[in-house]
Amino acid sequence: MERFRILEHPADIGFEAYGTTLEEVFAHAAQALMSLVIDLATIRPTMQVPIRVEGPDLPGLLVNWLSEILYLQDGEGWLLRDFEMKSVRSQEVSALARGERFERGRHQLKLLVKAVTYHQLKLEQTAAGWRAQVYVDV
Repeated sequence: MERFRILEHPADIGFEAYGTTLEEVFAHAAQALMSLVIDLATIRPTMQVPIRVEGPDLPGLLVNWLSEILYLQDGEGWLLRDFEMKSVRSQEVSALARGERFERGRHQLKLLVKAVTYHQLKLEQTAAGWRAQVYVDV
């Protein structure tokens, strides 16, 4: 099963993420988001960052989860690649992210993602597991 794929649209960019479990789809959505920002292969997963986020429901939780990862990247300079999901419940997610701090000269950012949106947001259980569709503001 592929982890994610980028969705290109004339005015937007987004992705679909897949997982056999809810935890996997959240981890793969985080990787898809970071792949918009930077080539994941250039990130060394040498440092850990605990992440805990709450949300009103599963789709809102997914938006808050991805928004927190975006904040850690843009606001605190983290480049995150691997996500060890501790738990995903209906209103709370807890994980340990691995990556490193941004280094000018070594890391080349691809795209400035401003925000995760609710535009065409989907989080659904399928016969193969879970599928998320997310669009972001750039």
